[in-house]
Amino acid sequence: MRHVTWSSNHRSRSLKPMLNEPDKINSLRSRHTGAGHRVALFDKVLVACTEDWFTLSHFKPLLRRLVEIAREVVVVTRSSGRMAEIEALGARTIDLAYNRSSMNPVREAGTVRRLVGILEAEAPDAVHLISMKPIVLGGIATLWRRPRHTIIHMTGLGFLAISDTAKARAARAAALGVMSRVMGRPGSWLLVENPEDLAFLEAGGVRPGKRVTMLGGAGIDPDAFPPQVAGQRTIPVAAYVARMIRPKGVDVLMAAADILERRGVALGVDLYGDTDDGNPEAIPSATVAAWANGETRRYRGFTRDVAAVWRDADIFVLPARSREGMPRALLEAAASARAAVVTDVPGCRHFVRDSQEGLVVPPDDAIALADALERLALDPELRARLGAAARAKLLAGYTEAHVQDGIESAYRSLAAGSGRS
Repeated sequence: MRHVTWSSNHRSRSLKPMLNEPDKINSLRSRHTGAGHRVALFDKVLVACTEDWFTLSHFKPLLRRLVEIAREVVVVTRSSGRMAEIEALGARTIDLAYNRSSMNPVREAGTVRRLVGILEAEAPDAVHLISMKPIVLGGIATLWRRPRHTIIHMTGLGFLAISDTAKARAARAAALGVMSRVMGRPGSWLLVENPEDLAFLEAGGVRPGKRVTMLGGAGIDPDAFPPQVAGQRTIPVAAYVARMIRPKGVDVLMAAADILERRGVALGVDLYGDTDDGNPEAIPSATVAAWANGETRRYRGFTRDVAAVWRDADIFVLPARSREGMPRALLEAAASARAAVVTDVPGCRHFVRDSQEGLVVPPDDAIALADALERLALDPELRARLGAAARAKLLAGYTEAHVQDGIESAYRSLAAGSGRS
């Protein structure tokens, strides 16, 4: 497999030789027609996602299932140097530089034009749009170059439901309008991760009818996150695994850590995640560095080995200020049988029930967050009970197999022509 960097001066013919490579066609045929293999539902599925690292961190289960049910899968995403990892899953890649923080109409129109060119060159029979920017810009592109099927894959509403500035309200109306038009076509399908996101979209005029599937997040392999025994640490550790951005509430967590320190409560706090400078809500790197003291507060940075986090930590904490989809980090901690402290926002509260899988506190409330962390820090038996319940819930509906089956069911409904409401 190899990838292409797409620029505005590409023409459709620039990709045609790749579509007719004999070795690739033979490989695809053997994958789908050999003994023990399923017949492909689709000739080609094009997946659009903002970043290659996001594709890899959240959507490997999706890509693995798509390469089983389609003869060819093409991923259009921005490269940070990890395209080969996507290609190793069996997909071809095209590099397209989305700007996640941009709301410049001229820049976005250029991205739409490039997406239209890609659709013309690739001619997929299904387009799978993941997260807000590809959904909106890709949705517009499909209005110009309409595929047979379009799948809108919501992983959280982001600015669509959070910001209330005049610019955000205009963008919200435009985004909902695009999604409404896409979902107005019978060959479309909506994937969401919690019922409140679905209700928000329906209230905004996006009416999927029966063409909707509720997924258990991105799907977790429970064998990759085995249940961890209670830690033998003298001081328990709470771990935050997310980007260093204000909507995730990491600054509220550090305020709660200050409160616990003044109370004399022994609790370590480890922060894992990038500072995400491309996000307008990013916490400055200097601020994050200043939070760490090297002993009870440590900034660990980004890690790919999240399972190791839960061997070294006792409590998951995500004090999100605003709505989530279904946080992958929460599910990874649950698989590892770690108790959670989360805020009462969509997504988080749909997995964690207060005093059952974890503790739920109001958003933007450092005192309530400190109280919950103190309760778990001082009660290892409670941590163990909540962690065991969290893993049991994950195994009941949030594994890779559950999510893959939900996605395949949606694709099968589209292929059968039953996605009509």
